[in-house]
Amino acid sequence: MLPKALPFTQPLYRIRRAYPWHARNALIALVITSSAFFAAVSANATPQQAPNSRVVLDLPEEYTPSPLFAGFQNERSGVTYVILEAPAKEYDKMAQGFTAQELLKRGITDVTSGNLARSGPHVYMRAQQKSEAGNYAKFFVLFRTDDQTVLVSVNVPQRSLDNGSIKPKEIEQVLATAKTTEKPAVRDLYALSYLGPFKEAGRVVGTSKLYTLDGRLEPERVGETRTAFMVAPSLDKRVLQEPAKQSVALLGSLPGFADFKPGKPTPVTIGGLSGFELTASATDADNGRPIQLYQALLLGPDGGYYRLIGIATPKDAAVVDGEFPKIARSFELLP
Repeated sequence: MLPKALPFTQPLYRIRRAYPWHARNALIALVITSSAFFAAVSANATPQQAPNSRVVLDLPEEYTPSPLFAGFQNERSGVTYVILEAPAKEYDKMAQGFTAQELLKRGITDVTSGNLARSGPHVYMRAQQKSEAGNYAKFFVLFRTDDQTVLVSVNVPQRSLDNGSIKPKEIEQVLATAKTTEKPAVRDLYALSYLGPFKEAGRVVGTSKLYTLDGRLEPERVGETRTAFMVAPSLDKRVLQEPAKQSVALLGSLPGFADFKPGKPTPVTIGGLSGFELTASATDADNGRPIQLYQALLLGPDGGYYRLIGIATPKDAAVVDGEFPKIARSFELLP
C-alpha cells in the first residue's frame, strides 16, 4: 500500500497485494503528489519524455524533466506532472477505484468526472484536496495502451483557479496529449552498494526503487504483507523546517498499520547527507500481527529529501535483523 497524504512525500509501497498496481495504490499515489503552484500552459508546447518513464507530454519550454521523480516540473512556479506506470492488465482494477467514495477515503473531495480529447479508454477526473501545504484542485487521467496502464496527476493551488491565472482547459490540453514511447529514459539518482538479503524488485514512479527478499514485486499470496526495503525521493526540493519531527510523522503516515509506536529520531549522516534515523513498532491493521519499521530521512543537498524505508514481518525478523541500517548506510547519490 502507499502512504497517506503528506505534502512532500513520494509514493511508497506496503507490499501486500496479488500485484502491486492495485487500484487503491493508485488512489493513494494521487493523494501524495501535492505541489506548490501551477503555471499556465502556453501555446508553444513540444513533446517531452519523462525521466525513468516511457510517457511523453506536450509541454511548454519552461517545463523540465524532474530530477527527483518520473514527471515534469516548472522551477519558477512549482508545478509538477507526476507519472505512474503499470501493466496494461491493471487498467480495469485501477479504473474501478476512481470513484467519489474511494477518493473520499483518501481525503479527496468534490470529485467530478469527464472526458478528454483523446481516443481509447481513459478516466479523467477533477477533485479537491486539503493538505498541510494548502488547498488544491486535482486533475488526473488514467489511460491504457497496448502494453501499459498510465496515470498522470496534476495538483493546482485553489487560489490559482480562483484568480483565473490557471484555467482547467489548459491542463486538460496537456493531459490529452499523454502518450508512450517504446523505451524509457532511464537515469539513476542514487545507488545502494549493500543490499544484504534483499534484491531489487522494480521502480515506483520512476525514481523510487523497491527491494524484496525474493526480488519480486508481487507477493506469492493475495493479502500477504511482505518484508521490503524502499528508497523514495521527495517530489520537490522544498526544505523541511522540522526534519526530526517530520520524520516521525512521515513514518507514521504509512497506511495499513495500527498502534504505531515510534522511537526517538537520532541524527545520522549517510553519503554526505544529514538526516534522522528512526525505528518503530506497529501492528498489521488487517490481522493484528506485529510489524517492525525503519526509516532514514536524508536531507537533499539543495532541498528535498530521500526516505529509506524498511518493513519487517515476524517470519523474516531473524533474516533482516540489523540489515536495514546497513543497507541505508550504503546509500550514495550519483553524479
